[in-house]
Amino acid sequence: MTHEKIFKRKDGSQVKLSVWLYVHENKSNWGYLMWIKECGSDRWIDPFSDRDYVLRIINPKLKEGIKVDAFDHYVSSKEILEAKLELWKLIKPV
Repeated sequence: MTHEKIFKRKDGSQVKLSVWLYVHENKSNWGYLMWIKECGSDRWIDPFSDRDYVLRIINPKLKEGIKVDAFDHYVSSKEILEAKLELWKLIKPV
């Protein structure tokens, strides 16, 4: 089961977080993916694999001292938890 939640940022950009819960061999596992939409754009992009975004935004930031680009730079653990809880409410047994 999956659930998507969009978070709006102060600069006008948006982050779409897709969370899912799956069960395998009687174990439950959570996962998530993330896309961003820049202010004024209609396109959702993966900030880790979109070549234009990486060359235009990430590479210059890496030169300023950020060691590694990570999910933490786009979405907080609180936002991930919020999306997971929404999914749980949708699938929670009655």
